[in-house]
Amino acid sequence: MTTTRSRYLSIILSVPVFLLMWVLYGSNTWNGDREGYELYYNTRVTLASWGKEVGYGYLNILANQSGISFGHFQIALSLVTLLFVYRYVLKKAVAPVASMLAYFVCFFALDFVLMRNFLAFAICLQAILFLYEGGWRGRVVYVLLIMLATSIHQSSLIYMVFVVMPLGRALPLMRFLLFFCTCIATYVMVRYFVPLPDAIAAHFSYYATSLKSSLFNSIVHVFSVLFLVLVVVGERKHLLRSAAMDERGKELTFIYNLNLLSLLFIPLYFESEIFIRLLRFVLFFNVLHCVNALFVWRKTHFLIVSYLSFLALYLVIFFLVPVAEYSVIPLFKNNALLGLG
Repeated sequence: MTTTRSRYLSIILSVPVFLLMWVLYGSNTWNGDREGYELYYNTRVTLASWGKEVGYGYLNILANQSGISFGHFQIALSLVTLLFVYRYVLKKAVAPVASMLAYFVCFFALDFVLMRNFLAFAICLQAILFLYEGGWRGRVVYVLLIMLATSIHQSSLIYMVFVVMPLGRALPLMRFLLFFCTCIATYVMVRYFVPLPDAIAAHFSYYATSLKSSLFNSIVHVFSVLFLVLVVVGERKHLLRSAAMDERGKELTFIYNLNLLSLLFIPLYFESEIFIRLLRFVLFFNVLHCVNALFVWRKTHFLIVSYLSFLALYLVIFFLVPVAEYSVIPLFKNNALLGLG
């Protein structure tokens, strides 16, 4: 009864956090990317002009031809996007208000700038919910939703890798390492013999990366996965040797498998700086897992607090601080509803 009452209270307290994010996002009047989105909204009037991302293009064209201003389109799109995120939190979080606050601090200030990517990410979260259900229906709906997200932002297609994720049983480590090495070797060979199409190469060059940056991102990703494994095993040592016997075991197995498969993203960090968004995708689940693990009984929370502190510092220092003048500051400074800009 106490647990149910506590979660109910947490849900009630999470509503103002959701509404605050909607006001800050929906009524924002300027950020690093807003002018570009507004220009596309007013000038790209055919689906052909949107290339392969026809889903987002269709939304823009439909709203534009209906006489809706970009500002009102932004309000509606922000509501839908945030509702998808909020729905995921309500379904998966033990403590929704803590999860929403963690998301607000670590991710939101950058996500709201990337309108298209944010919507695609929110759709991917719905796909993850179906994948977690398991069965052929869950995987089929997962594929369909990932394809829908891809029509919003092409980068979402990479998340199709998770469709092979086993459920209820941890990936055998040695078998995964063999699979991982095979995939990496295949990728390197294909890239060596098959050049990228000109359009993709030009896009990647716009977000050029350096060897130092690529190595750093790769190390952070590997470290993050290893730390998450310690968190999972620290709660249930037998998890890697036997099938999940309850809902908590299933959740731990899922986050463990998702992290292992995410290591397949690492070669992309050497292609373009833009692929660091894939790491943020994985860290979203890790942050929420750790925040909610604090509300689950276990022998010690020290490991979780340490890992959560590392993730928060990394996300703030390396994602938010460098672009604060285009994201964090406009989030609070430029707002029509609050009369700030």
